[in-house]
Amino acid sequence: MPVAFFLLAALHVHVTAGGRPTVARVYVAGSAGKAYRIPNTIGYTRRGETHSIVEREAAIPLAPGRYTVRAEKGSEFRPVEKTVEIHQDDARVDLDIPRFYDMNAAGWYSGDLHIHRDPDEMPLLRAAEELNVAPTITRHVGGNRPQAGPFPSDAALQNQEVERLFKGHGAVILLHTPEPVESRLNDLYPMDVEFCRRAHAMGGFVDGEKPIWKNVPVNVALGALDAIGVVNNHFHPHDTMLDAEKYGSMEREKPEYKTVAGFAQWMIDLYYSFLNCGFRIPVSAGSASGVMPSWIGYERVYVKMTAPFSEEQWFRDLKSGRSIATNGPLLEVEVNGKPPGADFPWKQAMRVNLAVRVHSQEPVQRVEVVLNGRVIGGGKSGALTIAEPGWLAVRCFGPAGAAIRYAHTSPFYFTRDGKLPVQHADAERWAEYVKRLREAADPADYPSREAYGKAQAAFQEAEQVYRRLTYTSRR
Repeated sequence: MPVAFFLLAALHVHVTAGGRPTVARVYVAGSAGKAYRIPNTIGYTRRGETHSIVEREAAIPLAPGRYTVRAEKGSEFRPVEKTVEIHQDDARVDLDIPRFYDMNAAGWYSGDLHIHRDPDEMPLLRAAEELNVAPTITRHVGGNRPQAGPFPSDAALQNQEVERLFKGHGAVILLHTPEPVESRLNDLYPMDVEFCRRAHAMGGFVDGEKPIWKNVPVNVALGALDAIGVVNNHFHPHDTMLDAEKYGSMEREKPEYKTVAGFAQWMIDLYYSFLNCGFRIPVSAGSASGVMPSWIGYERVYVKMTAPFSEEQWFRDLKSGRSIATNGPLLEVEVNGKPPGADFPWKQAMRVNLAVRVHSQEPVQRVEVVLNGRVIGGGKSGALTIAEPGWLAVRCFGPAGAAIRYAHTSPFYFTRDGKLPVQHADAERWAEYVKRLREAADPADYPSREAYGKAQAAFQEAEQVYRRLTYTSRR
């Protein structure tokens, strides 16, 4: 049988944004759908996701045929795609990526709090996604991971993830910490709250990663978290990682939480239940790029700055609640001209001016205004009555398929006598939940009786926080 030989031709890919050379995420696919990575670029291949990072221009050798070339650049640009016919000669494709909104110009700066990528690659990766803050995990401990070494000597601050799945607590992310935490960990001890306290003592920032982990109610009660990933790494560009309990999450109490749309709602409802206990917890977001099939910044949190941008100021403003988390839609919300995190003294029949702006690459199916966990409106700008004290947030969703895009603000707070109301059912829920954790703890699972005793004390302390809140809710 005769063998056909084809000479390869070079396809030269040039990327610009607004006519200026740029860095972009580029996809090359043949007519049968096969994905190609461009040589001599930063390439990334994870389940269903294959792309290359192109700085200004790059070339890929291809056999004759028809190819689709697509360029993307973060959340504020529209993708551009062209079809190219390759013959015997070299070819060129120019991709100019149009920006449809500039969040920095509006005072919002973006960050991804969960990244597992090569630090040396991060400058180009950040440029490709227009990402302002991108702390890279340099130390990942817990589970069966090998003993971690010391921090690199040339770095003053590092970022650490403590992750213990299955029987363990879940995960917390410790950012901007000058000293490493221990890495020889039992599945259950030390408790996450101890690592969070150490990070805070070092001046670090603690992200709760996602709200589904079993020990989140303990961490919330004991003030261990500075933010929590309401939009997180279980949501990918092409699919949704619906598995949760197999990795050690809480149990889903409603069957609808097992759908794609319901899975996002579960994250949100858990978050609401903590807000209904009177806790102030900003929303955050993280992609886990490097582990998950997402690029950096696919999940991102935007922070409205109170001063000129710096990474330190960004974290201060995130901690104060001036944030919006998203994996797609750009959501800007103000109440009486103030961003999320604002605190207002509540008055009877209080009226405020709500301003909502949504900008998105893809269709947005619905926008909703939520007061104390209940939808009270469709997200239109205008006058809004705040019928009771508590918290207000705005969220939006795209259509749910294999994946779902959504965005959520941190709350606005409406206090009475300087306090937020407590919903008795939510405080009772978590008091009983922590009690069950405490009673289910087996001394044999801890490295010593002393460790077991310390864990029991932490469970009891958290349970008592919720018990006191149930009392407050009755008054």
